[in-house]
Amino acid sequence: MATAGLWFVAGYLVGSVPVGLLVARAVGGIDIRRYGTGNIGASNVARNLGLLPGAVVGVVSFVQGAGPAWAAGALTGSPPAAAAAAVGSVAGYGWSLLVSFRGGRAVATATGALAAMSPPGLVPLLALYALGGLLRQPAVGVLSGMLAYLLYVRLLPHRPEVVAATALIVAIVVVKRLDGVRGDLRGRPGHRREILVGRLLFDRRPGQRLVGPND
Repeated sequence: MATAGLWFVAGYLVGSVPVGLLVARAVGGIDIRRYGTGNIGASNVARNLGLLPGAVVGVVSFVQGAGPAWAAGALTGSPPAAAAAAVGSVAGYGWSLLVSFRGGRAVATATGALAAMSPPGLVPLLALYALGGLLRQPAVGVLSGMLAYLLYVRLLPHRPEVVAATALIVAIVVVKRLDGVRGDLRGRPGHRREILVGRLLFDRRPGQRLVGPND
């Protein structure tokens, strides 16, 4: 248990590094939080600074999720430690210690963490990501893919730690879609259902045409 706790902290610290913020400052000299959706993830960086900086952020964010879980498994041989590191990295990206406990949507980091825990689960996960992209509904594709991964680890033989960690990671991604929702509800009190569905299913805020699923 102590080992798992230490790896959770290690994963959290790795995930907390605000790569999008650092890349935006290095490439464009800007605080990406003041542009576009205000998120520090790959989609917002790509929209404001170009595909290459966005791709760098996306790849590094993926590694932030995969790296700690893989390292924990390789160094300790402990599934609970690997699962704890995976959850920690996603929590760190979503609520970074280095940016006042704020962060991005954590999708790329979550995808990396899930890939490290059970690589075959990437087949339904990425297939639904791709389908969502083709249908121009990337946020729906992301949510569907993660739920499919959760169903996969639940129905096929996997250790309880992997199932629990997957559920927590999916929950974090869903919770991050609700960032600032209280303000939206106060601003449009008669549109509660529309706002909540827009946030949870489409990751969309009132007045925003698109929120990138990787932010």
